[in-house]
Amino acid sequence: MNNVAHALLRAASTLVSTLGLLAAQQTTFDFHSNFWVNLHHFLYEQAIAKSPEPSDSEAWRRALEVYRSDITTHELLSRDIAGINSALTNVENTESLKGSGIDAELTQTLELAAPIYKTRWWPEHNRKNLAWIAAATPLVAKYEAVMKKELSAAYQTPWPTDPIRTDVAEYASWAGAYTVLEPTHITVASSGPVSEAVVETLFHEASHGMVQKISDALAAELEAQKKLFQRRAVWHAVLFYTVGEVAQQHLDSYTMFGIKGGVLERGWPGALPVLEKDWKPYLNGKFDLASAVRRLVKDYGVSK
Repeated sequence: MNNVAHALLRAASTLVSTLGLLAAQQTTFDFHSNFWVNLHHFLYEQAIAKSPEPSDSEAWRRALEVYRSDITTHELLSRDIAGINSALTNVENTESLKGSGIDAELTQTLELAAPIYKTRWWPEHNRKNLAWIAAATPLVAKYEAVMKKELSAAYQTPWPTDPIRTDVAEYASWAGAYTVLEPTHITVASSGPVSEAVVETLFHEASHGMVQKISDALAAELEAQKKLFQRRAVWHAVLFYTVGEVAQQHLDSYTMFGIKGGVLERGWPGALPVLEKDWKPYLNGKFDLASAVRRLVKDYGVSK
């Protein structure tokens, strides 16, 4: 093969690779592998672990003690701890936490623990995070348009115009992902294989910033019917079912978390058949929102 042919093959290969990268782009989530966010979550994970990773570093052992006594006594979703994570997203991968807004004691703890984490664990955690992002990106790109369109319609709320900040970390709570609001900020774990379930996970987390109208409608209807739900936070069951049902409609041979993992039955016993009867028709355009909410409260609520 002559040089011209080789050049043409290289050009074609480059074009195919470029087109593949472009096709894989998605605009819904702003993925990051942030050193400080990962350090924070790894310390949290190790502080609650029965058998934490051994270390000869005195700074690391002190950091774990701080997390055990002051940080892991709160859930990652609690206001104070969520505030730490939000502050860490703003400093990205800098060498110092100066100007982060985190209190001096925790700043010192993290900065002293940073060298051992950077040397021992961060290279592998970062590699896994980046591999997760690379695998999740084309999956999101494939389904994001239809997921956003149908979920926005279900929640009767416009999808955010800006990509949602999404930090990928080695650990992200016992659930594998969590979200704080104002603004919506997702943290998701990179552990485990990436499959189409990632689509439901990410759009479930994003939906926490979209579901307020549904939550308010359910609360108002409970008051109108003078009822209580059999379990708390039924809006979350509705969210699980809504995202799962939309995912089932479009992903190949897919079963929603709420059914496959038994989440709905464990969290809200008896809610699944009610959602199938009263909420699914709304998602399919057969009921309006007011009718679906009224039926759901009637069938899953109990008298005060």
